[in-house]
Amino acid sequence: MTSVAPVILLAAEKESAEVTDWAARIGWVVGLGLFVALVYWLMREGWKWRGTLQSDLPELPSAPDDPGPVKLGMSGRYHGSTTAGQWLDRIVAHGLGTRSRAELTLTDAGVDVVRPGAHDFFIPSPRCAGHGSTRASPARSSPRAACWC
Repeated sequence: MTSVAPVILLAAEKESAEVTDWAARIGWVVGLGLFVALVYWLMREGWKWRGTLQSDLPELPSAPDDPGPVKLGMSGRYHGSTTAGQWLDRIVAHGLGTRSRAELTLTDAGVDVVRPGAHDFFIPSPRCAGHGSTRASPARSSPRAACWC
């Protein structure tokens, strides 16, 4: 015969199980959500401020009607434009900060960048110090080739 006394003693304890404090938990979740929203808003404002500071950049040239024969063409993803020698200084003016798919075409006239869903632009040959492709881009390693001009 089993003893029922230990079970009765467990049920007769003076303290019950701890109950979750829902008000405190909801307060922490709401507070964390507001903090994340604030950080995203500050990042967006910084991005807009960078665009304001770079608004004095000249308009992007348009591609000529007859650019000449195609020397090189490739498709890929446009990640951004930076100032020469400063890989971390991204340019956001005139829509250059928008990441998108891209079709690059190199001709005698320059490099034509066609981006669906974003502003297309053209880099004339005299403004292009060099061009080529590499497997690494600034501050990151890419398994695919990266184009620079």
